[in-house]
Amino acid sequence: MSSNQVAAFTGEKKSIEAYSKKLKDAYTAAAFQGLGSGLGIGLFMLIFFCSYALAIFYGSKLIVNQGYTGGTVLNVLFAVLMGSM
Repeated sequence: MSSNQVAAFTGEKKSIEAYSKKLKDAYTAAAFQGLGSGLGIGLFMLIFFCSYALAIFYGSKLIVNQGYTGGTVLNVLFAVLMGSM
C-alpha cells in the first residue's frame, strides 16, 4: 500500500502500529545477536589469553627449574603459535 493510499483511507495509525511492532522485533533480534556475538568473542579471547598465560607460566617454570634459556622458551612459544595459525 502506498503512502497516498494510507492517507486516503485514514490508515496512518494502523500503519504506525505495524511499523512500531516490526521495529521492536528487529531490535530484539539485534540485541540477541549482539549478546551472542559478544559472548562468543569474549569466550574466544578468554581461551586465547589463558593459553598465553599458561605457556608463559610453564616456560618460566622450565627456565627456573631445568635451566632452559629465555630464548629457547620464546622460540618454542612462537613456533607453537605460528603452527596453530
